[in-house]
Amino acid sequence: MFERMTGAGTAVTSIGPARFAGSGLTEAALRGPVYASAESLADRVDATVAALRTPGVAYLYWGDVDKAGHHHGWGSLQWGDALAELDAELGRLARSLPKGTVLLVTADHGMVDVDLRQRWDVAGEPMLGADVELVAGEPRALHLHLTPGADPADVVARWQEVLGAAAVVATRADATDQGWFGQVAAHVSPIIGDVVVAMTGRATVVDSATQTPGSLDLIGVHGSLTRHEMLVPCIVVA
Repeated sequence: MFERMTGAGTAVTSIGPARFAGSGLTEAALRGPVYASAESLADRVDATVAALRTPGVAYLYWGDVDKAGHHHGWGSLQWGDALAELDAELGRLARSLPKGTVLLVTADHGMVDVDLRQRWDVAGEPMLGADVELVAGEPRALHLHLTPGADPADVVARWQEVLGAAAVVATRADATDQGWFGQVAAHVSPIIGDVVVAMTGRATVVDSATQTPGSLDLIGVHGSLTRHEMLVPCIVVA
């Protein structure tokens, strides 16, 4: 969308940390705008206000609420402090914008705190590891890439038997037909796991053979189909 805007002559500025400038994800998802580097939230608010002194669109990214949720949980004091800081700076942004500017505040996902009593480790569960060459995705939304010749239906049955009501397990074909990923282009389909797993409640599946200790210790996670992960606010201040 930003690429289309700039192509149509709209001035677009993307504000984020310097380390994201020109990164693969930035170019894939946010290509087109002028990238303005700013580190602190206050500096990013100032950069946004400066960019909008002339007509155009500005995109401000802030990830510290998400970071606090991952490491401490979304109900933690740290998460509350991060949210309070964001709320204060968004208030300052709203007061500082030029007259007639529309401010839209949204997020890309919600989050749940894991329950370690409902965590399975593929590396320690033979029924989960059988025929699985690679566990991709994340602990709430897994993509299982199978060994050549393995039957996805057999893997679905085994995983569903082990996980029970803690997961919804489907083959790539079934998940695609059911609209899990929206419209899937032909060149994208092979990237989806042969089997996909969406966790329910606060359950997770990890693979200690490939995941870093830091990723295994995350408290707040997301990626599945529950309302806490999929429903996000969209606040418009005009």
